[in-house]
Amino acid sequence: MAKMTISGLQTLAQKYVAAAKQAGTWTNSANNLYKAVDKIGKMVMIDGQFIDKLPELDGDELPLGKTIEEYFIDLTLPEAYSDITTEAGKDKAPALPTVENCSYSYSLGREKIKTTVPYDNVERAARSVEDASNMITKILERLGNSYEMFKFAAKKQLLGNAADKAVTAKLVTTIAKPVDTATSEAFIKQIKQDVESASFPNEGGLNGSLIGAAPELVLYVKKGVMPIVEVDALAGAFNEGRLAIPAKIKVVDDFGTMTNTDVYAILVDPRGIKLHRDYHAIRQSENADGDFINYVDHSEHTGFISKNVFIKAYKAA
Repeated sequence: MAKMTISGLQTLAQKYVAAAKQAGTWTNSANNLYKAVDKIGKMVMIDGQFIDKLPELDGDELPLGKTIEEYFIDLTLPEAYSDITTEAGKDKAPALPTVENCSYSYSLGREKIKTTVPYDNVERAARSVEDASNMITKILERLGNSYEMFKFAAKKQLLGNAADKAVTAKLVTTIAKPVDTATSEAFIKQIKQDVESASFPNEGGLNGSLIGAAPELVLYVKKGVMPIVEVDALAGAFNEGRLAIPAKIKVVDDFGTMTNTDVYAILVDPRGIKLHRDYHAIRQSENADGDFINYVDHSEHTGFISKNVFIKAYKAA
């Protein structure tokens, strides 16, 4: 009888739990008295979450007109008062406020997502009525998952477009991407300064006009930045409240496809970036000869970026 050792047990386990027998392709076997096909003992589908993590960027629905027109009235600078006689002569003269040129956000067009449920098909692979029902339900669930991921990707692209526009408008700070305590604290300091600026009337919009204080700010950050900031700066702070970033923080995996790929964060008034849904409907149609049913998700959206709210991009040095 062989004596068990750690190395011997590991060698045995490696041989017994052969890697080729997990997560592989189908191999037919009939290792039984009747030479019948060895049956599948369990069917599983392990699912993750497909969630739109930017719900705050959902705009109101636009069932009629699809284009968004943004206008902005400038503030008026005071002028010196001379005397009663001179001023009296100006009584009938108009003093219309100056306005900025309107900007327009247009429909992104229609998209569709299609899926098919075949009759008397999935049932052939199912081990029970419950299995068949779950498998068919999962096809329809994937239609919804696909729409949510499409919408999430569109919102991230809106953030990327807004960041590119901010860089073009020179509303950008070049600062080292946090990699250690020093760069993390420098990043937090810059954010604090910009949040403070945004809390007063400022010229921090794409139009360059004097805009009002932002009632709320969100810092959108690419993944990989915040773990470093939280561990190297915030976790070691004697008074964490003094280092805490004074804005809501949302982490995204990307900003879509950008011109300025070195931008890793955007500080913005969330009222200025919205994805408006213009149309959404799920249609279904049976095919009698083919014996299947099609489901088609139709949608149309308008992406809105304001020229008159605070926005600031941060790109790596």
